[in-house]
Amino acid sequence: MTIDATTRASLARLVRARGYEHRDPPFQLTSGGWSHDYVDGKHAVASGGDLRTVAEAALEEVGGGFDAVGGPTMGADALAHAMALLSGTGWFSIRKEPKGHGRNAWVEGTRLEEGQRVVVVEDVVSTGGSLLKGVDKLKELGVEVVAATAILDRSPTVAQRFASAGLVWRPLLTWEDLGIEPL
Repeated sequence: MTIDATTRASLARLVRARGYEHRDPPFQLTSGGWSHDYVDGKHAVASGGDLRTVAEAALEEVGGGFDAVGGPTMGADALAHAMALLSGTGWFSIRKEPKGHGRNAWVEGTRLEEGQRVVVVEDVVSTGGSLLKGVDKLKELGVEVVAATAILDRSPTVAQRFASAGLVWRPLLTWEDLGIEPL
């Protein structure tokens, strides 16, 4: 499945209007790269209507057939919750480190069980490292990752990394859609 060109253009306008800033001098991203282009995916979907629009597009992009949706907290949380609400599935968040008490869990929200099918999401992906680390934690639980998506993929290497990991990568937008330099 792939969203149509009209939807893609509408999403690009939304992200540029609500989540994009040009910065001079360049700044260092969490991934270590440098850029003049700051994209705040969380701010882009901070209103209910915009979040619904993006979640509907993400569901169209990844299709159905999954039990839960989630990804690394904080970037994935809003999109995962909205997709779960619209699809009637569960949601989960993957912590940066396990909780220090209780279940000592890496994954919170829906209690994922072996054999369940999940979609992983993120707001903005620069290298894919955080999302792939999360996928590793999910595989330890015995769940199957059926697809991965993000509001924005900033680098051509992300698709390569996901392909190498045997994962379906379906970002809603790429750097090309926003007219920014890739990382």
